[in-house]
Amino acid sequence: MAKSIEEYTAEVSRSYDNSRNALQNQINAIAGNLEQTNKQINENYAQQQNTLNNQRNMAASNASMQAAGSGGSFGGAANIANKKYYEQTFVPAQTQLNTNQSQALENAQTQANNNRLSLESQLASMNDEISRLGLQRYYDELERERQEAARQEQLRLQRQQIAAQNAYANYLGQGGGSKASWGRGAEYGYSDAGGFYFHDNDGNLVKAGTYAARTGENLNNILNRMAQMGDVNAKRALAGMNNARKQLTNEEVAAFNTLGISTAGYGRRA
Repeated sequence: MAKSIEEYTAEVSRSYDNSRNALQNQINAIAGNLEQTNKQINENYAQQQNTLNNQRNMAASNASMQAAGSGGSFGGAANIANKKYYEQTFVPAQTQLNTNQSQALENAQTQANNNRLSLESQLASMNDEISRLGLQRYYDELERERQEAARQEQLRLQRQQIAAQNAYANYLGQGGGSKASWGRGAEYGYSDAGGFYFHDNDGNLVKAGTYAARTGENLNNILNRMAQMGDVNAKRALAGMNNARKQLTNEEVAAFNTLGISTAGYGRRA
């Protein structure tokens, strides 16, 4: 295994850096934003408090002037008027002002908490997604390696089978069994160093087409085995033989020639 789960997760995580940083910056800004909001609320209500205080002072001044103008007792009449204004007007207004200010500050705090919870939830979901994708890449790679190992094992078994067939053919060709014309003593196989090879009865190297013609072995079967082992020329030759086109491509003609197969009946080069 080339990489660990942690390495795949780190790769995925890097692709989320910008989004994660943007969320974290918003979270970090919540406290400062709340402080600024609270400051603005307090300033607004301080202005309202000044207005209310001015109204109270003006009411007291008016009560004193009215008492003096009507010839009444300056202190007694004014005090009665002031008390009435204070109890019936000022106190309820002051209470409502305080309530409104407290509610505004509480709402600001609640909004900040909700914003933080939402952003932290998004960040947690992003981290979960990063972990999930890291695991997925890790297990995808495990599956790819498993399939590659299975493919290599299949190739090994095919090569082993061909080697066994060649050994048996050699055995027959050397008198170990009845020898018919072409085929019993001939052989072909696969070498890791040199790819596919074909021998006639005399041990001479020949091409695939010649081998098939002399041994009577089905050419398609030979080409299919070669194609399964990854031989490009075999794949191209099969494409040209099995395609309904009237003309062969340059690559297919070259493959036919390399393998010693006649192009007759398969059309000419495009």
